Amino acid sequence: MLTAEVIPIGGKNAVALALQQQGFNIISIGEVIIISGKKEIFEKIFKFKLGKHSKAVLSGIPSEIEFYKPLTPPVIPDKFRSLIKEVLFPEPPEFF
Repeated sequence: MLTAEVIPIGGKNAVALALQQQGFNIISIGEVIIISGKKEIFEKIFKFKLGKHSKAVLSGIPSEIEFYKPLTPPVIPDKFRSLIKEVLFPEPPEFF
Protein backbone atom coordinates (compact mmCIF):
# COMPACT_ATOMS: atom_id res chain seq x y z
CA MET A 1 0.00 0.00 0.00
CA LEU A 2 1.07 3.51 -0.83
CA THR A 3 0.08 6.66 1.05
CA ALA A 4 -0.26 10.27 -0.03
CA GLU A 5 -1.35 13.61 1.38
CA VAL A 6 -4.19 15.39 -0.41
CA ILE A 7 -4.54 19.13 0.08
CA PRO A 8 -8.26 19.90 -0.24
CA ILE A 9 -9.66 23.20 -1.49
CA GLY A 10 -12.69 22.89 0.77
CA GLY A 11 -15.33 20.42 1.88
CA LYS A 12 -12.93 17.85 3.31
CA ASN A 13 -15.64 15.26 3.84
CA ALA A 14 -16.78 15.61 0.21
CA VAL A 15 -13.18 15.21 -0.98
CA ALA A 16 -12.68 12.14 1.22
CA LEU A 17 -15.90 10.56 -0.03
CA ALA A 18 -15.00 11.21 -3.68
CA LEU A 19 -11.55 9.64 -3.17
CA GLN A 20 -13.05 6.67 -1.36
CA GLN A 21 -15.42 6.11 -4.29
CA GLN A 22 -12.36 5.91 -6.57
CA GLY A 23 -10.91 3.06 -4.48
CA PHE A 24 -8.69 4.88 -1.99
CA ASN A 25 -8.71 4.22 1.76
CA ILE A 26 -9.06 7.29 3.97
CA ILE A 27 -6.48 7.20 6.77
CA SER A 28 -7.23 10.58 8.36
CA ILE A 29 -8.92 13.90 7.68
CA GLY A 30 -7.28 17.04 9.05
CA GLU A 31 -5.49 19.96 7.39
CA VAL A 32 -4.61 17.39 4.75
CA ILE A 33 -6.39 14.16 3.90
CA ILE A 34 -4.13 11.14 4.13
CA ILE A 35 -5.11 8.37 1.75
CA SER A 36 -3.72 4.96 0.87
CA GLY A 37 -4.20 2.64 -2.04
CA LYS A 38 -2.55 0.47 -4.63
CA LYS A 39 0.12 2.02 -6.83
CA GLU A 40 -2.01 1.27 -9.90
CA ILE A 41 -4.98 3.24 -8.55
CA PHE A 42 -2.82 6.31 -7.89
CA GLU A 43 -1.31 6.09 -11.39
CA LYS A 44 -4.70 5.62 -13.07
CA ILE A 45 -6.58 8.39 -11.23
CA PHE A 46 -3.79 11.00 -11.19
CA LYS A 47 -2.31 10.14 -14.64
CA PHE A 48 1.35 9.76 -13.70
CA LYS A 49 3.96 7.08 -13.03
CA LEU A 50 5.56 6.21 -9.72
CA GLY A 51 9.15 5.03 -9.48
CA LYS A 52 10.58 2.85 -6.71
CA HIS A 53 13.40 4.46 -4.73
CA SER A 54 15.34 3.58 -1.61
CA LYS A 55 17.31 5.48 1.00
CA ALA A 56 19.07 4.88 4.28
CA VAL A 57 16.90 4.80 7.37
CA LEU A 58 19.76 5.69 9.71
CA SER A 59 22.83 7.54 8.55
CA GLY A 60 25.85 5.21 8.56
CA ILE A 61 23.82 1.97 8.81
CA PRO A 62 23.46 -0.13 5.65
CA SER A 63 19.70 -0.71 6.16
CA GLU A 64 17.47 0.96 3.55
CA ILE A 65 13.76 1.60 3.15
CA GLU A 66 11.97 1.40 -0.21
CA PHE A 67 9.31 3.91 -1.21
CA TYR A 68 7.63 5.30 -4.31
CA LYS A 69 7.79 8.83 -5.59
CA PRO A 70 6.35 10.46 -8.70
CA LEU A 71 8.45 10.45 -11.88
CA THR A 72 6.22 13.27 -13.17
CA PRO A 73 3.82 15.53 -11.23
CA PRO A 74 0.39 14.05 -10.50
CA VAL A 75 -2.44 15.54 -12.58
CA ILE A 76 -5.64 16.46 -10.76
CA PRO A 77 -8.51 15.02 -12.84
CA ASP A 78 -11.19 17.46 -14.07
CA LYS A 79 -13.80 16.00 -11.71
CA PHE A 80 -11.52 16.75 -8.72
CA ARG A 81 -10.19 20.20 -9.74
CA SER A 82 -12.77 22.03 -7.63
CA LEU A 83 -12.00 19.77 -4.65
CA ILE A 84 -8.25 19.06 -4.62
CA LYS A 85 -5.43 21.60 -4.69
CA GLU A 86 -2.49 19.16 -4.67
CA VAL A 87 -1.43 15.54 -4.06
CA LEU A 88 1.87 15.01 -2.25
CA PHE A 89 3.98 11.91 -1.70
CA PRO A 90 6.24 12.63 1.27
CA GLU A 91 9.48 10.68 1.50
CA PRO A 92 10.17 8.62 4.63
CA PRO A 93 12.24 10.47 7.23
CA GLU A 94 15.97 9.90 7.53
CA PHE A 95 17.18 9.59 11.11
CA PHE A 96 20.59 10.81 12.22
